[in-house]
Amino acid sequence: MHSHVNNKWNIGSLLFSQRYILPVLILPCSCVWAANNDTIIADGTVRSLDNLVLENGTNGAFIIQAKNGANFTGTRLQLNSSGIRGGGAWIDNSKFIGRDLQINVSGSYGTGVYLANNGEAVLSNIDIQTQNNGLGLALDGSWSTSQGTSIAQVTDSIIASAGGDAIRVMAGKLALDNVSVSTTGNQSYALNANMAANINVEGGLFTTQGAYSDAIWIASRDSSVMINNANITTVGERAIAVNAQKGTAELTNTTLETQGDNAYGIYTENQVRGDGLSITTSGARSTGLFTALGGVGTLADSTIVTRGELSPGLLAYPGSQITASKMLINTSGKEGFGLWSRLGSLNISDSLITASGEEAYGLYVNGYSSTSSLSNKVSLDDVTLKSEQAQAIAVDTSDLALEVKDTTLSGGNGQLMTVSNYEDTQNQANNLYSHVVFNATNSKLNGDIVVADPRNTTVINLTSGSVLNGAINNASSLALDSSSNWNMTSNSIVEQLSNNGTVVFSAPDKFDTLTVTGNYTGNGGTLIMNSVLESDESSTNKLIVGGNVLQGTTNVSINNIGGHGAQTIEGIKIVDVGGTSLGRFVKMDRIVAGAYDYDLVKKGESWYLSSKLSNPEPTPDPQSETASVIRPEGGSYTANLAAANNLFMMTLHDRLGETQYIDALTGQHEVTSLWLRQVGGHNAWRDGSGQLKTQSNGYMAQIGGDAAHWSTDGLNRGHVGFMAGYGNNHSTSRNQVGNYSSKGSVDGYSIGSYATWYANNENRTGAYLDGWLQYSWFNNEVSGDKLATERYKSHGITASLEGGYTWELGQFLGSQGTLNQWFVQPQAQIVWMGVRADSHQEANGTQVSGKGDGNIMTRLGIKTYLKSHHARDNGKERHFQPYLELNWLHNTRDFATKMDDSTVSQNGADNLAEAKVGLEGQINPHLNLWGNVGVRVGDAGYNDSAAMVGVKYNF
Repeated sequence: MHSHVNNKWNIGSLLFSQRYILPVLILPCSCVWAANNDTIIADGTVRSLDNLVLENGTNGAFIIQAKNGANFTGTRLQLNSSGIRGGGAWIDNSKFIGRDLQINVSGSYGTGVYLANNGEAVLSNIDIQTQNNGLGLALDGSWSTSQGTSIAQVTDSIIASAGGDAIRVMAGKLALDNVSVSTTGNQSYALNANMAANINVEGGLFTTQGAYSDAIWIASRDSSVMINNANITTVGERAIAVNAQKGTAELTNTTLETQGDNAYGIYTENQVRGDGLSITTSGARSTGLFTALGGVGTLADSTIVTRGELSPGLLAYPGSQITASKMLINTSGKEGFGLWSRLGSLNISDSLITASGEEAYGLYVNGYSSTSSLSNKVSLDDVTLKSEQAQAIAVDTSDLALEVKDTTLSGGNGQLMTVSNYEDTQNQANNLYSHVVFNATNSKLNGDIVVADPRNTTVINLTSGSVLNGAINNASSLALDSSSNWNMTSNSIVEQLSNNGTVVFSAPDKFDTLTVTGNYTGNGGTLIMNSVLESDESSTNKLIVGGNVLQGTTNVSINNIGGHGAQTIEGIKIVDVGGTSLGRFVKMDRIVAGAYDYDLVKKGESWYLSSKLSNPEPTPDPQSETASVIRPEGGSYTANLAAANNLFMMTLHDRLGETQYIDALTGQHEVTSLWLRQVGGHNAWRDGSGQLKTQSNGYMAQIGGDAAHWSTDGLNRGHVGFMAGYGNNHSTSRNQVGNYSSKGSVDGYSIGSYATWYANNENRTGAYLDGWLQYSWFNNEVSGDKLATERYKSHGITASLEGGYTWELGQFLGSQGTLNQWFVQPQAQIVWMGVRADSHQEANGTQVSGKGDGNIMTRLGIKTYLKSHHARDNGKERHFQPYLELNWLHNTRDFATKMDDSTVSQNGADNLAEAKVGLEGQINPHLNLWGNVGVRVGDAGYNDSAAMVGVKYNF
């Protein structure tokens, strides 16, 4: 690699140490002219010529000679010069006005128009054609021993030379307006600002064809060229469009194109400013803008396109600088770097830079210096820089201070930056290493950072919302501020890591490791990691710290990758610390899988994910020491399912059979009714582990009425009816050891029908049968602490068959004239519960399904009541029945929830004892009221209390 770098240096060092060339002085001939040669002399006089053709073939002779303050005007002249070192016009300390001139110079080293000393010319619509190394236009204020200044203004003209400079300026001032200037031949220039030249160009075309033939050459430090709205083209090896080698140039709204190897758009060792430029190069080693030997280039609002191999857009050599803004740079050749700094300085803003060729980096940095005075300084502000086939940045055995702000960097080969070094296999003492400081502010960095050898110093700082998407290998240090992210895509190694932001292990399909060989510091930073949440051997991302975890807190978030939850022993190690953990790792949100909650615990100096209770309460049960933390959401799911099956539960007397009355018009016994009942209740229970305590409050309203009735003997009676209801239940489940809770809710509706038969409808004694069938549907929610709210549905059928027998045990009179009848009624009921919850997948991936639907509840009980009638109610058919009811209930299945491979079940509801007290009353033959309160108790703290009120109107 090192030898390759040297090759690039040798190619780039083809500079111009031999290019500062003074022209051969051209002297006017003082000999006697031949009779057949035209020579016009103005010596201190005023002369004018119009519409003539003049020819001179004498060596050293000019056709027009103006000297000693002459004022010469020529219009519509054709001047043909064929003598060696001759020419069209010689203006020495005089003024020449030329319009519509055709000047043809065919003699070797001739000149079209030569301004000597303080000569002046105003030329318009002239056409100068020179052959055989001739000069088109020469300004030479230094021709004599006394320093002068030649001045010329040329408009709407053509100046062309073959083998010589089209225009050369020495100690002169030149203004060109819409002038076409061209040369053919090697080492010739369209415009040569050779010494103390001041040139202004407006419009026009400047072209050269030949090796080492620059369109614009500024050869001296005291020369300057200003160009606006021109077209500049060169064809040939090392033919530069604008070569501000020693002087300065200012270009605006100008197009520059070179065709040839080593042919740069702009080169400077002094200073160049450009605005609104279009620069295109097509040869190998042909740069858009190249600064060297302390040169300074400034570009704005410009486009650079290079197509050749090893042809960068911008190139700064040692001690040189380029500042560019609003640039569009596109390079397409092999190793055609977008930007190249060789111990130079690049300041780029508001630009798009694309390198599309093979091994073409967006930014290439090289050059080694043993002194601190020479290093690479690169600043990118609001820049999009991308390489389509290679890394965005390559640092090759060099020092780099890189500042990027509001910038996007992307490597087409998946690498953001590579840092390499020189290794002497014969003598390691000769090894050379890179030193990089990379500061990113509010920037997006796409690709890996690969440091070839950890002895290279690579310091990376991410601030103000910067994001790095990629891996890091062998960086010296990485620091993230609180607003910055590192999305780590593969295994990574850094020596020091300061994490005040967020480090994301972003590859969910593999479990990468971040190795910090030195110390790790977390000051409110976050680690987002992936793990299969199961047992100790689960696959997981891991942070390995070879040194110490320094003071500070790091928040940890875990994404479960397909884990179903399990009981851990040691736990899943996610932070492996070789030194001392002075800082802490804490979970920033809940870590759940299946039915389990995981905690982040410290064991030794390392940190583990554990589903075990970290501080189990003292208990005689040794199994509690290894118990895992159960998620409270399991209790909420179970409470929802139990409520959905029990909300619309009823007995015959909850619904209340009708009282017979006599139809006033027909005298027939008629029974029809509309009834409404409402129930409110509270329920509490624990799960099988004893960790969860669930409490819920429910409400139900149900309305119904008879649709048909009959009797086979006038004494018994059967009737059927329909009913509908609405109910809801809200529950809270809390893990009393894990301190997390969840809330459940279920609300929905039911429709159904019922049928009842009384053996003796008149006095309600004897046997009875009652049955009902309902279909119910519900919307369900479970919302756990720090978890997404889960929504799902449930639906199904419940059905009941109930029977009993009523005996009148006796009658007695009360002290206030009340007639009391005492009844006893044994009862039995069987209920099938078929409401089931839809299977559901939580946002964290846990599969949830309900269990317990299909439960058969049986009830055996006895009810005793008094039917009271006061004497003052005679004829009013008003009755009151206080009652007491005792029941034993048995459930064949527990309501439960399966979460992945674990089940959370309701405990204590297998066998329940129930007591109810209530009052039924007939206010008049049309209106009945009733109500009761009841309590059910079971094992493990199960209890359920409810209150009911009902009203029925008989029609």
